[in-house]
Amino acid sequence: MTSPDTDALAAEMLSEVREEIDRADQKASLLIGSLGIAFSIVLSGLLGGSWNPASLGPVSTAVWGACALTAAGSVLAAALAVWPRASPPPGKGAITYWGLIQDLPSGQAVAEALAERGLHAPARTYQQLHVLSALVQRKYRAIRWSMVLAGVASGLVVVSFFVAL
Repeated sequence: MTSPDTDALAAEMLSEVREEIDRADQKASLLIGSLGIAFSIVLSGLLGGSWNPASLGPVSTAVWGACALTAAGSVLAAALAVWPRASPPPGKGAITYWGLIQDLPSGQAVAEALAERGLHAPARTYQQLHVLSALVQRKYRAIRWSMVLAGVASGLVVVSFFVAL
């Protein structure tokens, strides 16, 4: 049995973790947008015929290719941070969040299922805090990878041009 103070702390932390999810999604969206602008600039040069990485020479072209792959990995990592995660179908266990009632046939079935298997506060608060905390960690890990890969790609593009000189 938990104390009212512990229950209140868990509810406050759940609110904080939900805000953190929003912040992580905003950061990942900004990364995707910024990387999209960079890709658009390079792509417009390639499609417009005004520039070709092969013009850099063989070593620089190889470095530039590594840069392009690293940059693509950066976009993928940022996209993984905001990719919606689907939950498994409802089982016989407790109903812990809204995604587990999607296949129920009616509002009445929802009410009955919640009465029988609904996880109520404070246990629901603790369960959501546990699950959402792990989600935030995954999002921030993906954002960090995206930023690291974007930094490596930036360095590689500079190296490719200096090698070409």
